[in-house]
Amino acid sequence: MTKKKLQVFISSTYTDLLEERQSSVEAVLRSGNIPAGMELFSAGNKSQLDVIKRWIDESDIYMLILGGRYGSIEPESNLSYTELEYQYAMNINKPLFAIVLDESLIDQKIKSHGKTMLEMEHQDKYKKFRGLVLSKICRICKDSNEIKLSIMESIMDIQSQSELSGWIKGTELPDNSSLLKEIENLRKEREELKKKNLSLEKNKKTASKDTLIGNYEYSEIYTLLENKKTNIPSKLTSNDTDVEISLLKLFILSQSNLTKGVSSSSLGNNDWGRFLATNLVPILLNFSLVQREKAKLSGGGDHYKFVISEIGNKFLSLYHLNNL
Repeated sequence: MTKKKLQVFISSTYTDLLEERQSSVEAVLRSGNIPAGMELFSAGNKSQLDVIKRWIDESDIYMLILGGRYGSIEPESNLSYTELEYQYAMNINKPLFAIVLDESLIDQKIKSHGKTMLEMEHQDKYKKFRGLVLSKICRICKDSNEIKLSIMESIMDIQSQSELSGWIKGTELPDNSSLLKEIENLRKEREELKKKNLSLEKNKKTASKDTLIGNYEYSEIYTLLENKKTNIPSKLTSNDTDVEISLLKLFILSQSNLTKGVSSSSLGNNDWGRFLATNLVPILLNFSLVQREKAKLSGGGDHYKFVISEIGNKFLSLYHLNNL
């Protein structure tokens, strides 16, 4: 099983708690985790606080050591940097605990090092902050051994209750070569699909262009001619009765007549031709499927007839292609 090392940020006042900080670092290391602190920086400016906040963000656990001092004051908030760090950790819901020095231990430090171990200037702020810390998760310790033991136990408690990111040695990471290979294969498949989609899109555009009949889509003209009906009079049918027929079917049946040309004039035309010129040609003209041409009469003179245009031939070709 891969073991994660947690990064523990250690927060405290500095000069009055050098021994306790050293004990804390040893305890964190002994627990198999990574201590982090700001020993190389001195509290006292805004950018410093921003740096500390980033360290807290990147740590897995925040730990406070509270002795007898309140700490340096941040001008804008009028609170100590130590309290601001603690409040920030609470606000971002960082797993945290505090080690609070027992008053007997603080008294010992005062006897050994003088009143510099005690808050003299901001006593009210210190008492309020100490009360806040004591109301949260904390351990009160009387000596360095208790500090070390309390830290290791507190880290174990948090580990058992929280799913923390932590740090993992590179050599302990699982072999991801098969996963990377699968990702590469998926990337190649995606590229192939992208190429196919581009090809399909290109073919679609080409097909769309090929089905354009003049200014209209083939399907539009087909539907209109299919839905529009006319009656062939009985005198032009084989069973002497009127026959209803769609203009589409009439166009298909009359292809040979329209190839030669039809006219509404009685000159050079028959009844069927005049019927087509009167009932079918006007609709076909709307879509440029037929065109008007000048023709010579056998007896001399000119007249006009309607013949299938290039656009009309394209429509008929698509029709026959789709109905093979």
